[in-house]
Amino acid sequence: MSKIGLCLGGGGSRGAYQIGVGKALEELGIRARIDAFAGTSIGSVNAALLATMPAERALSLWLEASQDEIKATEGTFRRLMKERAAIVESGLYSLAPLERRLRNVLDPAVLADREVFVTVSRGGGADEHFLGLMKSVYRHVLGKEQNVLYCPLGGESLDDAVSLLLASCSIPVAFPAVVNGERRYFDGGLYDNVPVKPLADAGCDTVIAVHLFALEFVDRTRFPNVRIVELHPTSPLGWMLNFDPAKSQKLYRIGYEDTMKHFRKSPVDF
Repeated sequence: MSKIGLCLGGGGSRGAYQIGVGKALEELGIRARIDAFAGTSIGSVNAALLATMPAERALSLWLEASQDEIKATEGTFRRLMKERAAIVESGLYSLAPLERRLRNVLDPAVLADREVFVTVSRGGGADEHFLGLMKSVYRHVLGKEQNVLYCPLGGESLDDAVSLLLASCSIPVAFPAVVNGERRYFDGGLYDNVPVKPLADAGCDTVIAVHLFALEFVDRTRFPNVRIVELHPTSPLGWMLNFDPAKSQKLYRIGYEDTMKHFRKSPVDF
């Protein structure tokens, strides 16, 4: 019997699209067959949500968000000029609203029974700022140092699970880095925005990969023994930091309709 994984790519507020995909997978009877989940950035949050609750409950959390929650406390240009490299640490925006919601809805006992992998990127040392991040990128890209981590949420405490999810969402400059011990951690999309690898390593032979960018594709040559079903948005999903509930509802509907059309046109034997 196939082991099926759901892979959710990063893309900020576009992630509401993935909740619509989750709803369609429920109605198609595919969600019940999914054994493991992996995500990057907002995809990691959606992976944790869809692994532990119905899609409509996850949508309600998206619709609770307010665009006011993500407004910068000062003008963007003013903060960039004043803080410069230190902005990599403090970020233009806060992840506090997301942290509060995650603490309210995540249950470590439920996560312990799910395979959910969160993608994070290692930055520099805890006392380093922009330079530390640049060194990390250099060592990963040119020095072949693996600075991407695929962290299972099962068995983690609520504090650690939330910390990992926030780290995966910490887009440099936009949001603050997450410091754990002697390291800074950033958005997993720096190195792997569509994390099929942890699912393949976990034994999945079929992976449904949900992209938030129309021209993003999985390098299938890396996973020759995995059947990969890729879902792409058929309509523009807009700016990545617009969390307006009306927009989220629209993207949810697009994700739902795209998924229903895809599997009706190209049925997959799971």
